[in-house]
Amino acid sequence: MKTDGSATCWGSNSSGQATAPSGSFASISAGDNHDCGVKTNGSVVCWGLNTSGQASPPTGTNFASVSAGGSHTCAIKTNASAVCWGSNANGQAPTAPAGTFASISAGANHTCAVQSDGSIVCCGLNTSGQASPPAGNNFVSVSARSGSNDTCAVKSNGTIACWGQNTYGQASPPSGSFDMVSAAQNHTCALSAGGILRCWGYYWNAP
Repeated sequence: MKTDGSATCWGSNSSGQATAPSGSFASISAGDNHDCGVKTNGSVVCWGLNTSGQASPPTGTNFASVSAGGSHTCAIKTNASAVCWGSNANGQAPTAPAGTFASISAGANHTCAVQSDGSIVCCGLNTSGQASPPAGNNFVSVSARSGSNDTCAVKSNGTIACWGQNTYGQASPPSGSFDMVSAAQNHTCALSAGGILRCWGYYWNAP
């Protein structure tokens, strides 16, 4: 997203996922083969693959954030309620998740969200424990990225907790204080409080 609010995408465009629509956006989220964004008027627009309805958002101008996953998408409304759409084959996209939320993240086949009290709830596929978050109410953000069977979250003290698949160490975060985290396929990256990017997990070009 550019400073003028316009969106730009690059990479594979097999389903039109790299052809961003015009307009001014407040935020944007890239999934497997589709993307979604919250426009400055509070509406959600999606583009790309739509075989499961993942790129067909509900109408309205009351959205605060959106997260595009594998074949589903979830969003937080301005009243802190959540809504999901698209594939629900594994229970990852309940139409209206119960509760109020600070943030939500749609993964490949699971979804995790930070509730208003700081605790995390997850739903969907749990083959590697990716939908079994740790207890506690000290979380500020969560990342259940598409294509991965692990989930990571940032705590209020800046430390990171991860759970789920850890074949390549992608769920073994380093110590330190971080502002944000993003879990991808077989690796995870986080931005430290000092503005340094740190990554861990699978490194395909390692010597």
